[in-house]
Amino acid sequence: MTLTSSYSAVSAPRIAHHRTFAMTPPTHFTVTYAINPWMDPTVPVDTARALAQWEQLCRVYRDLGHTVRLVDPQPGLPDMVYAANGGLVVNGRAIAARFTFPERAVEAGHYADWFTAAGLGEVYRTAGTQEGEGDFLVVGERILAGTGFRTDPATHAEVAAITGLPVITLELCDPRFYHLDTALGVLDQNTITYYPPAFSEPSRRLLAQLYPDAIIATAADAEVLGLNLVSDGRNVVMTDAAPGLAARLREAGFETIGVDLSELLAGGGGIKCCTLELRPSDPDRPVPHRTEEMMPDLAEPHVAHNYSPLPVTAASAEGAWITDVDGRRYLDCLGAYSAVNFGHRNPEIVAAARAQLDRVTLTSRAFRSDRLEPFCAALAELCGKEMVLPMNTGAEAVESALKVARKWGYDVKGVPDGRAEIIVAGGNFHGRTITIVGFSDDDDARGGFGPFTPGFVRVPYGDAAAVADAITDDTVAVLVEPIQGEAGIIVPPDDYLPAVRTLCTDNRVLMIADEIQSGLGRTGTTFACEHWGVVPDVYTLGKALGGGILPVSAVVADTEVLGVLHPGQHGSTFGGNPLAAAVGHTVVRMLADGTWQARAASLGTRLHTRLADLVGPDVLQVRGKGLWAGIDIDPALGTGKQICLALADAGVLAKDTHGSTLRLAPPLVITPDEIDWMVDRFAAVLRGRH
Repeated sequence: MTLTSSYSAVSAPRIAHHRTFAMTPPTHFTVTYAINPWMDPTVPVDTARALAQWEQLCRVYRDLGHTVRLVDPQPGLPDMVYAANGGLVVNGRAIAARFTFPERAVEAGHYADWFTAAGLGEVYRTAGTQEGEGDFLVVGERILAGTGFRTDPATHAEVAAITGLPVITLELCDPRFYHLDTALGVLDQNTITYYPPAFSEPSRRLLAQLYPDAIIATAADAEVLGLNLVSDGRNVVMTDAAPGLAARLREAGFETIGVDLSELLAGGGGIKCCTLELRPSDPDRPVPHRTEEMMPDLAEPHVAHNYSPLPVTAASAEGAWITDVDGRRYLDCLGAYSAVNFGHRNPEIVAAARAQLDRVTLTSRAFRSDRLEPFCAALAELCGKEMVLPMNTGAEAVESALKVARKWGYDVKGVPDGRAEIIVAGGNFHGRTITIVGFSDDDDARGGFGPFTPGFVRVPYGDAAAVADAITDDTVAVLVEPIQGEAGIIVPPDDYLPAVRTLCTDNRVLMIADEIQSGLGRTGTTFACEHWGVVPDVYTLGKALGGGILPVSAVVADTEVLGVLHPGQHGSTFGGNPLAAAVGHTVVRMLADGTWQARAASLGTRLHTRLADLVGPDVLQVRGKGLWAGIDIDPALGTGKQICLALADAGVLAKDTHGSTLRLAPPLVITPDEIDWMVDRFAAVLRGRH
């Protein structure tokens, strides 16, 4: 399988195909709220003019021989005119939308009812948010799917499962182009037109690979929603305000029909937004079975749906293997996001926990325990620091480090009260508390949780010059992951961390290294920073520090930094509890002689050597260090979730992130033979996707 389309833009005559569209009259159209950058409630809307323009669009479709079926508009739902957002209909299967904003949420039920009344059969509902054809555009035998502003990328896997088509994730980065259909138009089964600056750099590269003959739009085309068009394969119905794009389409053999839909542009919509295509059933395409992935609420009805797990229910585990409730064994290549570095139920760690369970488990910090100081002393020595602040989860460690950095800035550096700033990296993942998601650029993590904590400046990851430009007299810290885990195991340029270290030293700024996933042996060294000879001022640790048994985290720094905390200023009931200290101390002792680190380095070489052999049409790139790998899969083979489901069927557990990227983080107890077995299964899964 090759990544690109084999179709040339001038290799065949343009042929029109009959289409059936659902459309909703703008009877109640107005702009009373703003949920996209095009909407301004202070500017009056001429509803009668909007209706006249919409009726002209309907006439154009009918004059071309297409069928238009009308959906009844509903009072109080002015955006219902944008029917494309109401759902997705592919191969006769209708998927009703699940809107992001409450202002439009009620529309989903009306469109679902209309799909049923229209004879489209069973109507599917996704667990995740998605706004229909606004973010799902069908191009031949694949679906291009947008994310970044409205549609949850996890929903892409749901849509793939329902439709039986591969879904390719594309990330939008310009809020003016908040839906995929505002930045990309489908011209026929092989040809698209799009505006590259609307997409993230990885998505631009992907589109260039998939559609080398695409017609590239200019800013002038995009800024009038020229790409929000409808094509039947020959005739392209589009705004009359994009003559440049129209000319390029005609040069490529298409016929263009300009329509004035300027009044509806006040709501942020154009030609395509008003047009939902109803694609008939293909009798040769099998109907997919409903799965737990499609109905996650039925798998665990009493569990909040903040995760979309693979349909594997663990019953027991040992070493690198998990056994499910049916007795099937799986090689765990996720390791609970590095929390199980030392294997499931590591005998040494389990023995320490059992011994402590027989003594005392919790006193709170209202009293001392005989386990806390030895643990903190050993961890400080491992880190080459003087003091430890014990906490529970990784997010709690990061929050604690942020508080400490601000306090240090005021008490030690002398930053005026209330002005402390902390620089963070784009693509970061440090947890999901309100403060942390506030400086994330992941819209799924941020959406619906504001207002957020001020005082953070985000710059691109891997760009030391951007850090330098962002530093001011009020900067107290730079928070960075030495290797970004959730982003897809992103390894920075070799000069990045050393440059950040120098900038922090020269400007009297704390360098905080989030080693929660990357630390404690995962990458072949105790800390990932060691690969670049960098020692931060502050470490945040977690996950593996609890030995895969219970949450243990810590902030580790010198006394000058952690000494700014005084009684009553910070605390945690469970932080540093005797059971956690006993487990954490055991983990530190296990790491003290470097055996585990050396094992991860050696096995990591084997893992990356085997994975490198797979790079080609199916595997686009492999990144990582030690027993940590990010693998970019050809999206034409399916989403990352689909690949993970296939791997699970083959007995391998992995986790996807960001579309078609897989992460591997097997326990450090994995053997060379198990690595080979896993890579062989992975290769077989890729072959089976063709």
